[in-house]
Amino acid sequence: MEMMNKEKTIVSIVTPLGEGGIGKIIVSGPDALSIINKVFQGKGIADLREAASQKLYYGHIYDKGERIDEVILNVVRQKDSFTGKDVVEINCHGGIRVVMRIYELLQSSGVEGVDWDSLLQQSLENDKTDFIQKEASQELVQVRTKLGVKVLLDQYRGALSGALQQGLKIVEGIRQSLLAKNNKNTPPLSPPSQGGGGGGGGETINFHSVSPLIDHIENLLKTTPFGMALTSPQVLVILGKPNVGKSTLINAILGEERMLVHHEPGTTRDYVSEFISIKGIPFELVDTAGVRETSDRLESMSIEMTQEQLRRADKVITVFDNSRKFDQEDEGILSALNSWLKTKNSGDLQKKTNTDAIIAVVNKCDLPAKLDKQRIAATFQQPVCCISALNKEGFEDLNRRLVREFDTAYKPMRPVVFTKRQYLLLAMADVVVKQEGDCLSANNVSERTFQTLDKLKDIFRACLEGSSS
Repeated sequence: MEMMNKEKTIVSIVTPLGEGGIGKIIVSGPDALSIINKVFQGKGIADLREAASQKLYYGHIYDKGERIDEVILNVVRQKDSFTGKDVVEINCHGGIRVVMRIYELLQSSGVEGVDWDSLLQQSLENDKTDFIQKEASQELVQVRTKLGVKVLLDQYRGALSGALQQGLKIVEGIRQSLLAKNNKNTPPLSPPSQGGGGGGGGETINFHSVSPLIDHIENLLKTTPFGMALTSPQVLVILGKPNVGKSTLINAILGEERMLVHHEPGTTRDYVSEFISIKGIPFELVDTAGVRETSDRLESMSIEMTQEQLRRADKVITVFDNSRKFDQEDEGILSALNSWLKTKNSGDLQKKTNTDAIIAVVNKCDLPAKLDKQRIAATFQQPVCCISALNKEGFEDLNRRLVREFDTAYKPMRPVVFTKRQYLLLAMADVVVKQEGDCLSANNVSERTFQTLDKLKDIFRACLEGSSS
């Protein structure tokens, strides 16, 4: 039964429905070409089964003589395809109606409709990709910025996989070096048997310490905030008392009037969220009702919703009004942010500092100053960001602060950790190599030394093969 499932021809829609001008449908399997051939009439090719691999073909899809849509097919033969089977990519117009009609036509022609993950699973089963590449493919479908696409394409092409393979080679190099040194001084010590490769190729690498391995793991871990920000956009909450210009600020960031702007305090009763991109880093931008005491039941519910949004925030832009004196409401916001920071710093990913997590913005800096900016700067231990949201001034500094924790100067084929699973495994390897540093030294070779090396190999392999531990 399992073999029969592998031989099925499957079809999946791989672009979000209705979200782009082009829709893409992928058909993969032994009958891909013959099935598409029945519904496709192309220019310059009479029989699609004779199509060359990795070549584009223009034509139309027909259903019982009725033309459905103009399409471009990309034919990829089994030997070249990412699934290990014949693949036909159908590029059609992106409207929901057109995409679904082609998808349903193919299903009625004998193709099994599946989700994107099933295509990736087919690729894994045929040894065309490893699990890191599968994860990159999954994220590529929903990544929100061009920088994210560029980074994930490189991981799909093997950037992170190659770095993990290099980690295996370093571990094997330490093993060979310790064995060679041990054999010179004492009778041979037989390490526990370990199946499989892991690199090294029998080379003797003179590691006098484990520092190359520590450096390798740490360098990968440092990429985590950047990679995770691309695949899981950070929640950026705008916080401030009523009428400080939060909605005007968001309008300026978005570049259009999407928020309700009104001079009556308390106008924003609900939260509104939009996705933005700053230097290629996506954020979910959330406008809120503010944090304060109120007897208004509806407004009280809105403030509870604000606190809920604040709990899931990764960063906060807290807004103050340059034309008004610092008051108790501002003080309440500082107190709320102090509590928020204590909660956020208990997370399991890399901790955020005050500098990265909270950006103090003083708005309406085009008006005469009444606000004590130094008091705010002292609280956050950083200069305030002075802007005029109405005049769209001061946003260069704000944007720089939003992304300064990320290395956005991306170099092609740089390995980047982009999922929590990858991070947790590498963090485990980091702990193991640092805790067991003494037993890995050339002066303390023992059975435990080789058990530790085997454990490190298992962690690297788990990262490549899809296990979480």
